[in-house]
Amino acid sequence: MKYAYWLTSMKGCTPRVRKLLFSFCANAQEVYRLSNKELEKIPGLMHKDVLRIIESKKTWDIDKKWQDLVQSGIRFVSCEQEDYPQQLLELADAPYGIFYRGRLPVPGEFRVAIAGARMCSEYGRTLAREIARELALQDAAVVSGMARGIDAAGHRGALDSGGNTYALFGCGVDICYPNYHRQLYDEIERHGGLLSEYLPGTKPLPAFFPQRNRLISILSDVVLIIEAREKSGSLITADFALEQGRDVYALPGRVTDMLSYGCNRLIAQGAGIILSVEDCLAELSMQAVRKKEIVCKSALKTGNCEIFDNLQKFSLEKDERLVYGCLGLLPTGFETLLEKTGLDIQALSQILAALMQKHHIEEVYKNHYKIITE
Repeated sequence: MKYAYWLTSMKGCTPRVRKLLFSFCANAQEVYRLSNKELEKIPGLMHKDVLRIIESKKTWDIDKKWQDLVQSGIRFVSCEQEDYPQQLLELADAPYGIFYRGRLPVPGEFRVAIAGARMCSEYGRTLAREIARELALQDAAVVSGMARGIDAAGHRGALDSGGNTYALFGCGVDICYPNYHRQLYDEIERHGGLLSEYLPGTKPLPAFFPQRNRLISILSDVVLIIEAREKSGSLITADFALEQGRDVYALPGRVTDMLSYGCNRLIAQGAGIILSVEDCLAELSMQAVRKKEIVCKSALKTGNCEIFDNLQKFSLEKDERLVYGCLGLLPTGFETLLEKTGLDIQALSQILAALMQKHHIEEVYKNHYKIITE
């Protein structure tokens, strides 16, 4: 990893330069060990790029720099490693490396981005926190940017329920921005992760935040916009989400309310509508089920899925596996299970009772079931 850290830190090492280097080398360590003559022979690599690499190797104490990073409590992962968040690889401009405190997003978990106005209304703040709280109770993680207003309310709601939450930064992960969120920063580090593609010490410049927003959306399965003005960073997040194939939902508001202009515009363009906390949770339940199906299908091919491994471990009967495979991290209704499984009412009821007796699933509220992950 120390070689990947060096490559990430090298000035002028743009995605173009890295692409050229990796067309010639398998990893950062091989890049570091290239001789000057070998560097000059790489097609497309400009002379100034070669000089930068040579100079960086001379001035960067690779072992000391790595030790300094480790001792600072900041962790680093590059796209060469297995624990690099795989969703990021969907981006054409995927970060080569991610710096983080706490932990990285858990593979296979259902994640919801909550974004909105910094100068939000009390109504928006309350609703964002309540939705996040309920999502966390159903084992969904909340992703946001730790900005004041809606972002902070989303993180706080997830923490209220002891859930996972992740904050993406438009600066170095060692900088608490805004600085009055120090307590929130510390809590997120303990109960989730603080992530950034920017080097530690990088100042929070305005140009970095739109880029940060693409990471918020790509790491999420669904994006919720809670209050947004006509020109808003939240709308940038929504645009990225739509480009990335994520579903976007927005909270409607009065047409005379400037904080609702952006949300109403998204709804007019086809975004989903958040009508209530209960309605939102029911809709996201279906999203979670669909993700579960995709994950399990992938697991059948790769054999590397915790959820599918659990199915193997449980040694369920065929019909029990059918029902269990249709359940997700958020509650799924009885009628939905009837449609998905093709079973009759009596058979489905018996299987659900058996799965609950074996402590594999639970009935969260009347006729709505979810898996038990503990």
